[in-house]
Order: sequence, then C-alpha cells, then structure tokens
Amino acid sequence: MTTDKLAVDQGLLNYLIKHIRPELAQKISEKKTIETMIVGLGRQGTRHAQLMMEYGTNVTCGVAPGKGGTYVHETVPVYESAEVAKKKHPDIAVASIWKHYSSAKDATIEVIRSGIPIVVLISEFIPLKDVRDILVEARKHKTILFGGNTPGIIFPPEGIKVGMLPDIFQAQKTDNKIGPKGVTILSRSGAILYHLSDALASAGIAQNGVLGVGGDGAIGSRFIDLVSRIMRYEHTDLVVIAGEIGGMQEELLAQDMKANPEKYQKPLVALISGANAPEGKTMGHAGAVISPGQSYGTYQSKKESLEKAGVTVVNHQRDLIDAVRSKLNRTYFDIEKYYSKMSKKWDARPPVKTWGTLVTNVMPNNLIIRGYPLQEIIAKKGFLETSYLLLKGEFPEEAQLKELEDTAKKAIKQEFTDLKSITISSDISKTLGTLMLVDNKLADFVRLNSEETKIVAYTLGRVLKYFAYILGNLDQLESSSVSETSFSEMIYLGLVKEKNSDTLKVKLLEAMIIACVDHGITPPSAQATIILASTRANYEVAVAGGLQAITDVHGGAGQMAAKFFLSVVEKAEKEKLELDESTFKLISETIKTGKRIEGLGHRIHTQDPRRDVLWKLAEDAGYAKSCVDVSKMISSTFHRVRGMNLPINVDGVIAAITADMGLDPKLAKVIFVFGRTAGLAAHYFEEINTQTQMRRIAFDKATYKGPSIREIK
Repeated sequence: MTTDKLAVDQGLLNYLIKHIRPELAQKISEKKTIETMIVGLGRQGTRHAQLMMEYGTNVTCGVAPGKGGTYVHETVPVYESAEVAKKKHPDIAVASIWKHYSSAKDATIEVIRSGIPIVVLISEFIPLKDVRDILVEARKHKTILFGGNTPGIIFPPEGIKVGMLPDIFQAQKTDNKIGPKGVTILSRSGAILYHLSDALASAGIAQNGVLGVGGDGAIGSRFIDLVSRIMRYEHTDLVVIAGEIGGMQEELLAQDMKANPEKYQKPLVALISGANAPEGKTMGHAGAVISPGQSYGTYQSKKESLEKAGVTVVNHQRDLIDAVRSKLNRTYFDIEKYYSKMSKKWDARPPVKTWGTLVTNVMPNNLIIRGYPLQEIIAKKGFLETSYLLLKGEFPEEAQLKELEDTAKKAIKQEFTDLKSITISSDISKTLGTLMLVDNKLADFVRLNSEETKIVAYTLGRVLKYFAYILGNLDQLESSSVSETSFSEMIYLGLVKEKNSDTLKVKLLEAMIIACVDHGITPPSAQATIILASTRANYEVAVAGGLQAITDVHGGAGQMAAKFFLSVVEKAEKEKLELDESTFKLISETIKTGKRIEGLGHRIHTQDPRRDVLWKLAEDAGYAKSCVDVSKMISSTFHRVRGMNLPINVDGVIAAITADMGLDPKLAKVIFVFGRTAGLAAHYFEEINTQTQMRRIAFDKATYKGPSIREIK
C-alpha cells in the first residue's frame, strides 16, 4: 500500500512551527493537520487557494474585507479580518498574504499580531517604509516571515504548499512510502527555484522543503535567519541556497558561518546568479542590483565570501547537480519511476472545471441533504429543522428552533394589505410567485435581517399564508392562537382548513412537504433561482422565479396522479372490480388515448428513496387506504400493460396519500411547491455566498462537496 503523505508532525513545516510556538505544534500532532489561512481573495488569491487545496493544503479560511460570511470554493469560510478568523480557528499556523502593495502592510501586521507563526507575504513592490513596519512587528512576535515578493513555500513530503509554487517538487520515496529526508532549498528567485528542483529531481535528489525567501531588497527572513535553523532539522541532509547579485544576504551568511561554525553542521551548496550583470541595473528583483562602486553585492564578492566559509559555489544547474551528488553520495527515489510518473502528469488532459454545492447530493436511489439521507430526515425532523439544515449544514439547537418557530408564526400573523387584491390563477405557482413579489413585509424583513435562517423561516410563514389564501383557508389560519398552535399544526390548518390535534396526521402532511425540499441543482426551479442569484437579484425575486418555474411539466405530476388514483378507486367500486384489475384497465384506457400516467418514472432513481418512509407514515396515521394500495401496485401493473419498468416516484406517493386523506388533488402540487421553497432559498444563499456574480453556469459540471453520509443522532 502506498503512503501518499508524511504525517504533518514529522515534517519540516511543523519543525519550524514548533521552534517558535511549541504549544501549537502539540495541537498539530493531536489534530494531524496544519491549518492555513489566505488573506486577499482577488483573482490570484482565489485561484491559488484552489491549487493549494488540490495539492493537499488545509486552507481553513480566508480573509477579505467586505466578503465576510461568504465562502470561497464553496467550502472555505471567509471573514472580515484576521482577528475574527483567528477567533473562529485558533489553531491556524500559516497565513499567506495576497494583497496589493498599497494595503499589504496593514493586512500583514494584522496577521502577525493575531499570533500566526508562519507568514508568507506574496505581495511585491511594497514600499520600504511599510516593510520596515512589518519587520518590526515580525521580530516582536517572533514570526517567521517569508517575502515580500515570494512565490511561497512548499513541503513535498507532507503535501503542503502555501503560495504559487507548482507541483514539481519531489519527496523521498522508498518501498512505496513517503519519507522526510532530502535537501532543503532556499531561494531568492522563484524561477530559479523551479529549475533547481527539476534539476535535482532528475538526479534522484528529493526536497523536503522549498522556501522562497523573497526577491525584494528588504525581506522578512534572510539566509542567515533560516539556514542554521533548518540544518538542525534531523531529516535535512543538505541545504541549497539560490542567491543572486544585490544586497548582502550571502555575505552575511558567510560571515556568520565563519564566526559560528558549530551552527552549520550540514553541507551547504550555493548557486549564485548574475555573474555578468552590469552595475546599477536591476536584474529581475528589487534586491538584485549592484550599486556602483560598492565591494559587496557582486557575484564575485558573494562567491569569494561563501567559498572562504567552506561553501561550494556554482553558477550552473549542471554544476549544482554534481556538487550535491558528491556531498550526498545517494539518491532518494527510483529515477525511472519518477520520469514515468512525471510523463503521465505532463501528458494528462487538464481536469474538467467543476463547481460545487454543499446542499444536496443526488445519487441513484438516494438523496443526501448536507450528508443526511432524506428518508431519515422525513421520518425524524420537522420542516423548520430541515430548512435550517439546508442552510447551515446542521440541525438547530432547541433555542434556535424556537426562534425559527416564532419567526414563522410572526410572518403568518403580520398583515398583507394587498393580499385580497391579487387574483387567484388556476396556476398555483404563478399566483404564489406574484404574491411573493408584491409582499412588502417579506421584502422589508429580508432587507433588515442578515440571518439567513430567520429569513427562510419568515418566508415559509408567508408562503403558508399565501397558500391559505389561495385555498380559501386564510380566516382559519389567521384566527389561530400563536401560543397554543405549533407551526406544524399551522401548516395543517392552512392547507387542510381544519385544526388537527392528531400528531401522526400533522406529521404526515409535514413529512410530505419535507420530501420535496430539494432534488439538487438540475431541476428547472433550482436552475432558475441560481441564475437569478448569479445576477444578484433580490432574494424574493430569485425564489419567486424558481417557484414560478414549477409548472405542470415540472412539479405538477402529483395533482394529475391524485386524480388518476381516485379514478381507479371509483372505477373499481362502480364496476365491482378488484383494485389491481381496475388499475390495469384504466392504465390501458389512458395509454390508448395517448396520455401519460403521471407519478411514474424517474431519470435517476429506480426506487425513490422517499417512497417507503412516506407509505409507513401514512399507515401510522391511518391514511394508507385504497389509493395508497393502488400506488403500491401501479408499477407492476404498468409493466403488465406496457412491458416497461417505471417506478412510482415521490409525486405519485404524495398523490396517493393526499387522495386517501380526502384532500383536493391540487394539494399534491401545493405540497411540492411549499417544500421546494426551502430548497430554493438554500440554493439562493449558497450561490451569492460562494460564487462570483454573473458567472457562466454549467449545471452539468456541478459536484457535491458537502459531508459524506452520516446518521441523525
């Protein structure tokens, strides 16, 4: 079995953290992960956050003022400040800064003051006066600061990178196991660093850490600050520094090596670039410039200083390989296997670009809502609890549920002065959408409240009020006692027009609503809401748009199926037939007329996962009668007639139960639309919180990124 990664507490990064924050290193050992934070989520920061995660880095959160409360790449929470992020995630160990040079100072100082031990300052062109202030804070807090103007740091054995370094660095690998040993590279230049790694890998030399110290004239951590510390790491066999002309980093290191040889117990090889650079001309980096008339900063001065300290100095990759080989006299992995692996990587097609949703995972014969099978939710939870789950990924605590209940009841009781001026159309979705769009109370509540769960609870209360009006039950609903009636009982009252104290019957109606909350991002109603959310349409506009997309073609099957089941029972009674024979005859007659049998078939499920739990609840409530009996035999009977296997779907099951309850068939569609309201709201908030506005949405490229299957406790 191949071990893909080295345990994080055995690697170089944790060693560096332990040197300055031993208590945090202990937590890392316990949690088996190193948490990182990304500050600045512009185009580059956002793109490289994804690449870091793909490499294996635990990007725990992001910081972007003005974007607090949103998510990047669907799963990474974003906060307004590093201070807030650190309070939420106290074990963050590494932060990368991707800010414009004009705001990099304040962002970096805030991160340093939050106590994060390793800071990678990607930003370049930071004014020297700002760098000075950053360095003062870094030294005060004992922060290891890489940069500015660094490509980042990468630790191949642990599979962790922070920054923009490509996935080309090779870890030790023996007997199919990743090991911690190798050389550690420190480089002022990003481009040279990439070439060094490739050159060493081609000779079988592994890297346990590759550190871009930064190319600006003033940086956080110099060679003199890092080399001796890294040499104390037991698994570093040799250190390579990639220097260049300009500044005194290399000379200062050489001076310290001669003065304190006991600190430098590992071999050191230096590659110095810029042998032919003219004086006074910047060569790539702000720090790579030789001032005229000075005796330091030149290629010659650096070479001589390092060689006097016993360092092998080279000017070419070929010479570097020879020097490293001679000092190590070993390789770290099978070179042929390395080339084979890299060849496959280079020849591989670019991955298909996808986007993610955390709401619902639609699989054959299973529907997963935030990790929980929908059939379990139907059996054990209420509508408000389910709406909270759709938004937050967990069920509410008791106090939170009470708050939702109070909010939904408040929505029912608040007046709607224009309600009775709206003409009730035969199209329930059209009327519902119209009511939502002209409801000033709903618009005001959304505008004045930032808590999404409250907004959705209020919406569900208002939608129940709309349905009560459409069904002619408004007076009974509005006259109900808020203190004595639960929201579940209000649902029954608003839809059925009677108060029912039988908890099983109340639960049955609510369960059918929950069964319809969501079916992923592919249904037209969800797509309509997501597209409107992408344009940043108002919440009520986007949800109303999704609801109005629920037509007789999409979402109207239940109403027609209920009429069919009632017709089967009526035919059986009238013609003195058994139910199975009546079903056979009516299916045959219907098909001959060219009409569909509604409530059958599904493009994904061969057995709808919601079917059995709804039948069971109907039996418990005493509503599993003739129509439910027909629903249980209709698939096999349809096969007798047409020779086709079409399973009954959730629309058919709900239709049968509502018919047995003696309810108007149109209530089957009402149930579907009411339930779907919660799902559409969840998709709206997910879109605006996790995706860029006006994006091109490829719905077939969506993937589920939520929790894996879990049980309700």
